[in-house]
Amino acid sequence: MLLRLSDLHAAEEYARRALDCLPEQSSSAFMGSPTATLIRARTLMGDHAAAARQLHQPVAETLFKSTHGLAYLRVRGLYLMATHQLHAALSDFLEAGRLARSWGVDRPAILPWRTDAADVLFRLGETQRAKVLVEQQFAGPDARRPWVRGISLRLRAGTSDPRQQLALLNQSVDEPSRSGDRVELTRSLAALGRSLRAIAEPARADAVIRRAWNLARECGAQSLCEEIRPELGPEDRMSRSGAPEEYRSDPDTKLSDSERRVATLAASGYTNREISLKLHITVSTVEQHLTRVYRKLNITRRQDLPVDLHLAVSAAEAV
Repeated sequence: MLLRLSDLHAAEEYARRALDCLPEQSSSAFMGSPTATLIRARTLMGDHAAAARQLHQPVAETLFKSTHGLAYLRVRGLYLMATHQLHAALSDFLEAGRLARSWGVDRPAILPWRTDAADVLFRLGETQRAKVLVEQQFAGPDARRPWVRGISLRLRAGTSDPRQQLALLNQSVDEPSRSGDRVELTRSLAALGRSLRAIAEPARADAVIRRAWNLARECGAQSLCEEIRPELGPEDRMSRSGAPEEYRSDPDTKLSDSERRVATLAASGYTNREISLKLHITVSTVEQHLTRVYRKLNITRRQDLPVDLHLAVSAAEAV
């Protein structure tokens, strides 16, 4: 659950504790699950060497005859994808799917192997095969669950025209906000930022990509930070290494809840009109909140809003 909530350091710690409780790790199929959590956390944290060392440890002969082996296959595939070994990654995802189907446990909420495989196929340029797998996930069980739906929408956007893509990605941002998975939210925000750039909305694109980078940093997902960093504008790249003092202090201590909600949406690129609709307040009220926010944070323009404004999941759901 810590991994699903993107608390990577805590997930790594609890996975190590679980493995320490097993006297003979290599003879236990159960070790596949905590080992999978450990590998996934370290991959996202950018510690590929540690993830590789864990993958090179011997595993129980019975691992791939148990459901614990499904989690292990998936994270091995995700590690291989992160290290650009795409064909090997695809093989692991498809094998995990084959086993899940044969055992009658093919549930995307547990093992979203179709969208994992589709992600690889997109990268390999096999868009049509990817599209088939994404549509299968939409048609299957768990399709309406926020976590599954968010991933599926992001990948469906990859086969859509730019205007459709934008609508799908906006939806894909809302879904992981509801599920609490900040890593998937980061991926959706980064994809949305790229889509906004493609339709020539640079100001909003920059704001969304800044938010994605800050969210990845909060999670400790260094691999995502490095993936997003080249997409930051020149000013943003400078501010990441030496932010002004006003940005280093916690803006939450200065802003009321209402001001923080408005500022968070504005920093994410929403217009005043869109913010008013989301929060069910007037445009005039939005403007008043922003005026107070600018004064409190000692800034003069929308582009300077810090995007590491914290909102609880319940507050995010409310908007």
